[in-house]
Amino acid sequence: MMRRRALTLAALPLAVWVGRAAAEGPLVVWAMGEEGKKIAQMARRFEALHPGVRIETQAVPWEAAHAKLLTSVVGGIPPDVSQLGTTWMAEFAAMGALEPVDARADGSAFARRDAFFPGALQTCLVDGVLYGLPWYVDTRVLFYRKDLLAEVGFPNPPKDWAELRTAARRLAEQRTSDGKKAYGIALGARSWNELLLAVWQNGGDPLKPASAEFAEAVDHYIGFFREGLSPTKEAADMNLFHAFKTGYLPMFISGPWMVELTRKELPDMTGRWGVAVLPGKKTRTSFVGGSNLVIFKESKNKDLAWKFLEFMSEPANQVEWMRITTDLPSTTKAWQDPYFADKPLIRVFGQQMFDTASPPTIPEWEQVANAIDDAMEKIVLDPALGEKDIAASLADLQARILKLQTDSHWKPGTWRAFWWWFGALAFLAVVGFGLRWFLKLRLHRLNGGEEPPFRWGDFRQRDLVGYLFTVPALVLLVTFLFVPIAVSFLMSLTDLNIFSINEWRKIQFIGIENYARIVQDPVFWRALWNTLYFTGVGVPLTIGVSLLAAVALNQKFIRGKRFYRIALFSPQVTTIVAVAVVWRWMYNFEYGFLNWVLSTLGLGRLSWIADPHTSLPSLILMAVWKNFGYNMVIFLAGLQTIPESQYEAARIDGASGWQSFRYITIPGLAPTLLFVLIMTTIGYLQFFAEPYVMTKGGPLDSTMSIVLYMYNHGFRFFNLGYASAISYALFGLIFAFTFVQMRLKKTGFEALG
Repeated sequence: MMRRRALTLAALPLAVWVGRAAAEGPLVVWAMGEEGKKIAQMARRFEALHPGVRIETQAVPWEAAHAKLLTSVVGGIPPDVSQLGTTWMAEFAAMGALEPVDARADGSAFARRDAFFPGALQTCLVDGVLYGLPWYVDTRVLFYRKDLLAEVGFPNPPKDWAELRTAARRLAEQRTSDGKKAYGIALGARSWNELLLAVWQNGGDPLKPASAEFAEAVDHYIGFFREGLSPTKEAADMNLFHAFKTGYLPMFISGPWMVELTRKELPDMTGRWGVAVLPGKKTRTSFVGGSNLVIFKESKNKDLAWKFLEFMSEPANQVEWMRITTDLPSTTKAWQDPYFADKPLIRVFGQQMFDTASPPTIPEWEQVANAIDDAMEKIVLDPALGEKDIAASLADLQARILKLQTDSHWKPGTWRAFWWWFGALAFLAVVGFGLRWFLKLRLHRLNGGEEPPFRWGDFRQRDLVGYLFTVPALVLLVTFLFVPIAVSFLMSLTDLNIFSINEWRKIQFIGIENYARIVQDPVFWRALWNTLYFTGVGVPLTIGVSLLAAVALNQKFIRGKRFYRIALFSPQVTTIVAVAVVWRWMYNFEYGFLNWVLSTLGLGRLSWIADPHTSLPSLILMAVWKNFGYNMVIFLAGLQTIPESQYEAARIDGASGWQSFRYITIPGLAPTLLFVLIMTTIGYLQFFAEPYVMTKGGPLDSTMSIVLYMYNHGFRFFNLGYASAISYALFGLIFAFTFVQMRLKKTGFEALG
């Protein structure tokens, strides 16, 4: 009896806690990608251990995860627990969105700091504060062809930089199984995470590019490209599995997901490839990634949320999660489980995890990484750069990183200047409207007219009902058009960024500083030139091709017109992602259709989208193919409005086909041509999807557009004030082009008609 009472008393706190958790509502857990689809299995296990507790899980696509989390935080409705990418931790911590868990972790049985790999734990620390727990990890190791390395004198994988360079040289001297030139190892010309492996292995700091350790790591890295041991343009869109199988790329660096993918894609290569801890210099450090679990500060179920984090950190549950998803455990004890006994390839990743590092946990890291990529891409793709030039580039990179860190931080300021601006503009607006009314009234009286007195009764009977009918439309326009336009313009006059997006008191009015920054921004001017080039070349080509197709399909002798119209219009309604897949294959350096045609004609192959000189013309070619069908349909409709009698009269008078086209078709299509010209120009000035899907603005910013540049600042770097200023610069550009084209309507186009 006493024992039963003791057990009852012992269970009472747990029952009280469970009851309180149930009263506070379900625990909301968000997870991304494949993890989001399978997290419910672990949630059901947790519920079974805690009767009365209910967990709601939500799967979020990775491509929408950042925006969805940000929106939930700003809206004050975040989940209780969420999966968070390791490089996102600093951003959300800077917003004040995450709950510190230092005290909870110190007193935990399974979630103490020493339970996790040191590199993985580092991703959860922001300014020394623990904001979450590592959930699963991934790291990078060396994938290599055992047979090919053995043939060149390496029965074991390389262990240091010198051995790696020697092995790469010997492999690059071989030929692939299909007779092509081979390379030694696959490295990226624009891949900060691969460069940082060398920086960490040499004892360098990613935030100090001007240091000797960083410079030595860069020299080691670019040496593979300078010696022809790693491809640059030639490997664009290369199928890595095919390249690995043929020996074109016999070594590459990747993560644990590639183990199963390689087995699946290359089943006949079993036993001929392996993985190894990265070759190093001072250390053999690798990159650590994965995801963390965090608790949001707005959560009302923090105790229950922590219990769930602890549950997911238990070694047995970490192993179970790997069985479900193949995600690697983040706790060292989980790797001692017998589950790993027959998985030698996976165990290599566990060995590598003891020597890993993560990018600095700073909110500006996304911009810093982009700056590193920009600098390295220029160094790698320009073999003429000497040692002094590279040192100068790294010094410039150091200055850029320092500026990014200092400019993005919140600085005390005042809104007093804004109110002066607002008051002055309001005063000028009132004076302007008053003067306009006075002059209008004065002119009316000078012309002998009299202004009738306003009578409320007449207005109510005659006009009020009409105005009331316009109210719903006006409300919609004001709410969804005019207010956003005004707010975005106001944003362009502020320093709104990741530090102030969730704390409006930190937003400061900076006047026209963002616009002054645009004038001094070389990337903006490059994006402007790219946009004008894309428009200046693409618009005439698109209109010319669509007009030619419309005239051809309008001929009476053409059979199967309906089929041709549908076929030529279909690219317009095809998603840009599907179009990109087709065109990336056509542009492939080794196996692309266009290079096959050039080779058949005895011409040299081109790196269509990997060469700064051909990348933008390649996007223009794709855009013309995708968009001309829409204009073709409009031109067909315009052609059918031209009377056939005019063509008959021209033929009787002996006019040629070109003369009929010049003096009948073009004048008859003048209004249609103006409409097509304006709409196509506006569309091409806003070009975004093509570079976003195909090139991300590269190489060397050769395909960066104004809209893509605005997107990067707004939704990658969260410099929302600067992004708003860029949007108004684009608005000014479109307005100028439209104004010129409308003036043409009153001159040239009407003359044509």
